Amino acid sequence: MQLKICLVGDRQVGKTSLIQRYVFDTFSDAYHGTLGTKMHLLQFVKEVAAEETVEADVALFDLMGEHNARDLFRDALFWGAHGFVAVCDVTRSGTFESLIEWANSVRSVAGEIPYRIFLNKADLLSNAAIPPEFLGRLGPIFPSVPYSLVSAKTGSEVERAMSLLLEAVVSNVLAKSRARREGRIIGNRILTFAARRGPTGVTKNELLTAFKAMDYNALMAEVGNLERVGLIVTEQIGPANFRVVLTGDGEVAAKKLGLHSYIVDEGS
Repeated sequence: MQLKICLVGDRQVGKTSLIQRYVFDTFSDAYHGTLGTKMHLLQFVKEVAAEETVEADVALFDLMGEHNARDLFRDALFWGAHGFVAVCDVTRSGTFESLIEWANSVRSVAGEIPYRIFLNKADLLSNAAIPPEFLGRLGPIFPSVPYSLVSAKTGSEVERAMSLLLEAVVSNVLAKSRARREGRIIGNRILTFAARRGPTGVTKNELLTAFKAMDYNALMAEVGNLERVGLIVTEQIGPANFRVVLTGDGEVAAKKLGLHSYIVDEGS
């Protein structure tokens, strides 16, 4: 598995320091603003079942904290991201308010992907607790989004928080992969059904009857996917009904499932 993870947040919140701590277990008090984007590569292993693990090559992207650059280059910065870390300085409430725009920018390009809020610079607090002004706003502004109080300087909670994010990302990618596979298995069955009916095709009502145990939306989505890749065409035969007919490519794929790149082997 290859993963792209972005660290976002305002300037001087400690994004670079967090990466240095997690990747190299080092810290420097000297501040050097990030210009553009820096990438760090690492490997992450997650056990997903007994004697079964996922090995991930992770690219951590350290992004500059300028809002203008974010708004201008958001497509290039966030496209293809599998997850992100939203970082703020726990001693500067303004950096927390900015996380709303940062999170929305990433999600507008990458979609609904896992992310975690890092409340950095815990070492500057008088006690090891999230200040009330932060704690009281986390739930209302970021419902169900996990967060961690961390310190890049001392290393407190950094490794654990990053590992929790990466585990969530891996689980999300696996879930999407399984859903795609299940959908394609439904597609196999639709092709086989349509092939048996020949040129007369299969009506929507006949599909619903044959696949009555399946979720309606999933079934219709797979019909759309098969048409999109050119294996079937749908012909309207009424205001709420249509007929599925195989194309030439669909006939070839139905005769030998697995020949087309869209088809998966149910037994593998």
